[in-house]
Amino acid sequence: MFGMLDYRAHKLYFLIFFIPISLLTLFSLFALPLINYSIGYYFSDVRVFQILISLVSLFVLEIVWLIFIMGFINKLFQFIFELFVDVIPHDGRTKEEAQMVVYNGEKAIRSLSISKHPTTWTDELINDLPKNDWVSNLFYRNNIIRRCNLVREYYQSMPEETPLVDSHINKVLEENNLVLKWHETVWTSIQYRRGIFAYSLFLFLLILNPYS
Repeated sequence: MFGMLDYRAHKLYFLIFFIPISLLTLFSLFALPLINYSIGYYFSDVRVFQILISLVSLFVLEIVWLIFIMGFINKLFQFIFELFVDVIPHDGRTKEEAQMVVYNGEKAIRSLSISKHPTTWTDELINDLPKNDWVSNLFYRNNIIRRCNLVREYYQSMPEETPLVDSHINKVLEENNLVLKWHETVWTSIQYRRGIFAYSLFLFLLILNPYS
């Protein structure tokens, strides 16, 4: 085992596990909807029952895939990686925060920094924050930067170390018409986007019924 700073360990982790993680992601997006549709088709000749069985399969396999299979695989990847690499926290991070950086890189570093008091936010952090997600960076970049700047300015105008209060932040955002809308919440979430794509493909298969 050899020691490695967390942000450097992320590069090695990405290099080793990029291909299997990508294959698992593609499987969940394309193969699982097809499997769920196929189960309904092969277990019944009646169209209504085909749909019902496929829906039950969707619910069951989703739980099995997310909780058991992906949970086990992620733990396995982490276990294998930690057999050879001793992650060293950098920049004052805790061991748990260092693990987040190993698995998520710069995205985790920015997320950890933005979770601190707004008076500590730098211009570089605010301008780079939208890069945490390509949809955010492409469609909501200006809103994200404006929100962060407004919140930082608000707390800079308050007495030092004023605690973060959600109601105060929401009030500032409401006054400037920058409250996070539902569509931004959905489209800037990787989990939501993957779910929308997979369920849309499943629904498309049910409607098209290509095996008929």
